[in-house]
Amino acid sequence: MGQPFDMSSIPLHLWLLFPLLLWASIRDLKTKQIPNAIPLSISLVGLLHFSPLFSIAGLLCTGLPYWIGAIGSDGKIGGGDIKLMAACGFVFGPIYGTLQSLFGLGFVLLFAITIAFRHGFHSAKNTAIPLAPFLSAGGVAVVLLAYLAQ
Repeated sequence: MGQPFDMSSIPLHLWLLFPLLLWASIRDLKTKQIPNAIPLSISLVGLLHFSPLFSIAGLLCTGLPYWIGAIGSDGKIGGGDIKLMAACGFVFGPIYGTLQSLFGLGFVLLFAITIAFRHGFHSAKNTAIPLAPFLSAGGVAVVLLAYLAQ
């Protein structure tokens, strides 16, 4: 199914993806929205080492669970989160895209547990948490993991 991304291009991915993920995080924290330009720009990074089957599989494996989750989340998972993860899946492929998702959701879970312990479970239950900063941290972790593994 192809390589996740050419390991020799990881430094390029770092320079291109980190600012985009940071931008998504800041916008989500400030406005609770992720502009369409961000996932589109991330997808363009995926064209650097494009493999049709690999990229489409990553887009679907990573974006589809968020789309399904959004259907049952009563608006807690937004379209920006879906597009962000689909774009990252397009770049990272199905394996690294899924790892990004697991890392990001693990980070948000740890954050929610921290809120629950500090302010009580009821407070944590009613706290809206923007996902992009955590999903972006998962993306950074995946790129660093891939970089260190080479």
